[in-house]
This record gives sequence, structure tokens and C-alpha cells, in this order.
Amino acid sequence: MRNLRTFLLITALGFNYGCSDILEEESRDASTIENFFQTTDNLEAAITATYRQLTEDPWNRGLSGARHRTIFCGADDWTSQPGGNKGDFKEGDELGIRSSNVAISNAGWGLSYDVILQANFCIKGQSDLIGRGADEQEVNQIVSQAYFLRAWAYFRLVRLYGGVPIVLQAESGPADFGISRSTVEEVYQQILNDLEVAIEDLPEVQPERGRINRWAAKALRANVYLTMGSWPLKQTDKFANALADANDVLMNGPYQFEEAFAPMFLRENEDTNTEYIWQLKFCNNIDCQGQQLLTPFASQTTKPAELGGFQDIFVEKAYFNRFPEGARKDHSFLTQLIYEDGTIQPWQEFIWKHPFFSKFYDGGVDKNAPVESQRGTSAPISDLDYPMIRITEMMMIYAEANSMGGGGDAGIALNYLNMVRRRGKGVDVSSPDVDDLATFTRQDVIDERGWEFLGEMKRWFDLIRTETLADALSDRDADELPLLGDPNNQNLYYHPLPDLDLQINSNLTQNPR
Repeated sequence: MRNLRTFLLITALGFNYGCSDILEEESRDASTIENFFQTTDNLEAAITATYRQLTEDPWNRGLSGARHRTIFCGADDWTSQPGGNKGDFKEGDELGIRSSNVAISNAGWGLSYDVILQANFCIKGQSDLIGRGADEQEVNQIVSQAYFLRAWAYFRLVRLYGGVPIVLQAESGPADFGISRSTVEEVYQQILNDLEVAIEDLPEVQPERGRINRWAAKALRANVYLTMGSWPLKQTDKFANALADANDVLMNGPYQFEEAFAPMFLRENEDTNTEYIWQLKFCNNIDCQGQQLLTPFASQTTKPAELGGFQDIFVEKAYFNRFPEGARKDHSFLTQLIYEDGTIQPWQEFIWKHPFFSKFYDGGVDKNAPVESQRGTSAPISDLDYPMIRITEMMMIYAEANSMGGGGDAGIALNYLNMVRRRGKGVDVSSPDVDDLATFTRQDVIDERGWEFLGEMKRWFDLIRTETLADALSDRDADELPLLGDPNNQNLYYHPLPDLDLQINSNLTQNPR
């Protein structure tokens, strides 16, 4: 996918996407859209453009940038500076997100709808090509990736905003500017509809990593079912569905639980590790001249100033102190700086007196090298691939669903949980350990997910779907930014809709705060 060309063709539907390119598309001749899909190569280009939405604009809303994490800062893991140009992170961390905050709404609302519109364009190409006599099976296999990505985008939206407008067409007219919000349940039904198509038509193996396959679609559906069984729908019968899909991926998919934690997140292993079900591909400016995709979140924006970093985001003290000791903690955090003269500077003496996030440093930062060799904003920005779904998540879904009455084998669920704990500690994952759990609860699983998936955009969603945000923030360190919002107020589980969209569309209603 790194070498495929990008084509972006999406039309405005009355939403604010925070991107001038959308407005420019309105001036295109309609024949450009109608006649674009002549061959399956055109469809491949359109699918590539859909994937590209996830990685474009790395300094702002793209999944590869730190600013995208502004929408998740309300959890107990991330914090930022109280001033400067870090206001977006600050609003999220303080539970004080405003509807006028364009940066946050671009990362949440805007990116998701851009993915949806581009996916809709691809889906339109499905009927166009089949109508022109293209091979139906080939077309369906290609476009099923668009159904997956549209489901992924709506799954993000419904968890961030609740009920949202469901847009399924590639083009629009004046009537679309007044589209209303669908209910949460209706959005979930659309997600399941799209995933059903994806699971039916996707191949089990794709020619390159980073492309969606059938196992990724089943894994995403397992997460969807797990969330439907939780807040706000609380359709507890869905826990059985979540466990069944997770078990299918675990038992029949080609993925295996890696025995060591740190090697998974090294560039040299990103295309060979057996853990990743879906990963975002990145590429440096040497291998991909002129079209490189970099991830500043993995390095520059999560580096302390002592290393020449922007220190946009760092780790809350209480979360760090709760984090279990072992190999996983050692890899995930930058806790000291080493100087050429042998001086050691602990995190308590950093400028912001917080540990930093180092899980994805490889390719951009060597935290064990002397500070003097790591300084400077011109230091390499990582192109390390980003994990979207890992087989470990299927193990955690199986365990959580089992604890919530979703069936399965309690012994298997417990073993899955203990294997993850052992790997985090750095001991043999296959042998009993003194710190193994004898029994477990749902909270044990949620805690372990919090440690295991740090930086993988899951913690905020876990806390709100289990209604445990207030509990997680109960030991918040007094030195952190003061909370403006009450974590017991479940209205704050959802972000406010963007102001501009409310102004454009009078039929949209704002989320209460």
C-alpha cells in the first residue's frame, strides 16, 4: 500500500470537515464522479484514498499525530501542559471540551466523516463497475474494505457523540443539508450491516499488511458487540456475540500471541510479528520519497523538551504509579535521561516532572542513548507502523465477555488474562506465576486493558462503556490540571457536536453537558 497512488474525491454533505479541499470539490464537474470508475484499478485507487484519510495531516487530526489524542485525554492516562499551544489537550484532560474547539472536532467528527464519504464513493463504484461488466467477485472483495472502514468510522462517531447522522451516499443535494441525527441503536445497526458485508466478501488473506481482511472485520465486530453490551445500550445478550467472534479469530485466524512485549513495537518486526490483525502502514522519506507517511505521535510530540521534543502529551502520575512493574512498563515509559558524562536525570526532574510515553519510539528516539545525541527538532520522526487491532484484544474481549455472562470457558478466559499479565511482567507466558490471578472480574480485565493498550486509543472508550471514568480519576494527582467537568456526569461521556455543523444544519441537536 505504500507505493499505491492516492486519489481523493469526496463531496460536501453539509458537514464541517475542517478541510478546504472539501469545499473545492463542489466546483468539480459531476461527470468526474459519474465516469471515474472505469476499471478495478480506479476502485483500488479510491480504496487507497480511504485508508489515506487515517494517516493524512499527521500534525493535526490524523491517527498518526498527537493532536488526535485530544479526544481521549479525559481518561486517566494522558495529560499535557497548562498553557502555550496545548489548549486542545488541556480541554480534553480537564473534561472541558467546548463545541467551538475546531481541532478536537476535526480529529473526532471531521476525520470520521471524511472516511465515511470516501468509503461511500468507493461503494458507489461497486455498482458502476459491475454494471460495466467487471468481475463481480473481484469488485466485491475490493470494495468490502470500504464497508469495513465505514463501519470503523461510525463506530468511532457513535462512541464519541452518541447518535449521529447516517450518510450512505457519495453525492448530495440541498435536502441532505438538513439531515437529522439517528439514534445510537440505529447507528449500531448500520455498523453491523456494513460489517456483515465486509465479513462476507473480504478475503482471509490480503497481499500486503495493512489491508483489511475477514479476520479484521470479525475482530472489529467483536469489539462492537462488546460495546453494545455495555453503556449506553446495555444489550447484555451481545456479550455472547462478542465472545463468539473473538473466539473465532483466536481459534481459526492466523494470529498468535507474542511471547515478549517490546519486540512487537520495533520497526524490524512490524511486518513479521504475529500479533497484529490490522496495522496502519507508515513509511519514511527515504523509502517513500515524495509521499512519505510519518507518525509524530510516536516520537517528536511525545518527547520531552530535554530531547528537543514538543512534549504535547505525557503520562499522568497516578496512572504511571498504578502501572504494574515489569517489561511492559520498562518499554512503555521514558523515566530517565542519560547524559554523556554518566549523569542520570529522573522524570521527577524533567521540565514538566512527568514520565513520558516511549512505547512507539523506535525509528525516532533511542531513549537509552545519551541526551546529547537525541536533541534537536530535526531528529528523525518515526515511521513505525501503528497497531489498530491486536490478537491480545481478542483474548481480553473473550475474558471480559465471559465475566459478563457471555458464555465460553472461564478457565480459558482466566488463562488469557494471566498470559497477558505474565508478558507484562516479563516472565514465561506459558508457566504459572506467583502473581497469577486465581479468579477474575470484569474490572481485572479493564485494568489489564488499560496497561496493555496504552497509546492505542482504547482507554477512554473502555472507561465510558463500563461507566468507570470517575473511579479511574479518583486518585488523580493534585499536581495535574484541575478538572472542570465532573467525571460522574455521564453527559460528559459524549463530546459536543461542532458549532459550525449546528449552524449549517438546524436539524442537528447538541449533546447536553
